[in-house]
Amino acid sequence: MNKKYFLGIDGGSTRSRLVLLNLKGKKVFEVEGRCLSHRNIPEEEFIQNVSNLVTKIKNRKILFGCFSLAAIDTEKDREKVIKLINKIVNFRFAVVSDIEGVLPSLNLENGAVIIAGTGSNYYAKNGNLVAKAGGLDYILSDEGSAFSIGQKVLRAAVRSRDGRGEKTTLERLVLKKAKIKDMREIVNLIYTKTLKSNVGEFAPLLEKACKKKDKVAVRIISSVIDELENGVGTVIKKVKLKGIFKIVLVGGVFKNKFLLTRLEKRVKKRFKKAKMIIVKNPALGAAKLAIKEQEKYYGDNR
Repeated sequence: MNKKYFLGIDGGSTRSRLVLLNLKGKKVFEVEGRCLSHRNIPEEEFIQNVSNLVTKIKNRKILFGCFSLAAIDTEKDREKVIKLINKIVNFRFAVVSDIEGVLPSLNLENGAVIIAGTGSNYYAKNGNLVAKAGGLDYILSDEGSAFSIGQKVLRAAVRSRDGRGEKTTLERLVLKKAKIKDMREIVNLIYTKTLKSNVGEFAPLLEKACKKKDKVAVRIISSVIDELENGVGTVIKKVKLKGIFKIVLVGGVFKNKFLLTRLEKRVKKRFKKAKMIIVKNPALGAAKLAIKEQEKYYGDNR
C-alpha cells in the first residue's frame, strides 16, 4: 500500500520551505526553496519556484497540502495564487497567509505572532477574535522588518559618507559588505529586481554596529523595537489577550541578540505573563494546517 503524507509549504519574500508529515504527524521530509511571494516575482517565476519544490517529493501520495505564503492579504490574492498552484499540483490544498500557519506549528489555538523576516507582519488570535496588522509590503508597511532595518542602515551610511548626517560605523560596515570603495557605487547593487532582499541583507550590520556602541545604530535599533512592540501590542489589544499567553517570533531579524533582548524586556513590561518563543520552521505549522483542512473536506477518513 502506498504511504500517504500531508504537505506544508511556508513561503516568504526571500526563501521557502517544504515539509512532509506522515499520518502520525511526524516529519519525514524537508527541503528549502526560493521566493514564493507572488507580489515580488512574476507569475512564471512563482510557478517555477513552486514546481521546483514539489518535484522534490517525487511520487509520494499527498492527502492534502497547505501553502502558507507571504502577500496573501486579500481574497483576490488567495484566488490568484490558487489558480497558479492548480497549474502545477494534482492534490487538494489550501492557501493561507504565512502568519496563519505560525501558531499551529506549536499546536497553539490562541496567542500572538510577529513575523520579521525580509518583510514584517503581526497577528493575534483569541477564540473567535482574530486581528492582523502590517504585512502590506515595503511601501505601505513592513516596519521592523529586515528590509526596514536594512534601509535605515544604508541611509545612515550614505548620510555619514555625504556629511549630511552623523558619522557612524555603519558607513565602513556597508562599504566592506558591498565590497566597494565609493559609496555611490551602492546604487547598482541595490536597485535590481531583487531590491527588497538586497536591502534586507544589510540588516545584520546593525548588530555589529551596536556591539561597538555606535550611537546611530543604537537609535535605529530603538526605533525598530518601538515598531515591533507597537505592531504586536496593537493586535493583542484588538483580540483582548490577557494573562498567560505566548508571543511567537518568526524571521531572521530575531537573530539580532541586542534587538531580541531589548524587545523581550519591553514586551514583559506591557504583558507581564506573556512568554516569547522563537519558531524556526513555520512550515510545520502549514503541514499541521493541512491535516485540519483535510478533515474539513473529508472528515477524519484518511
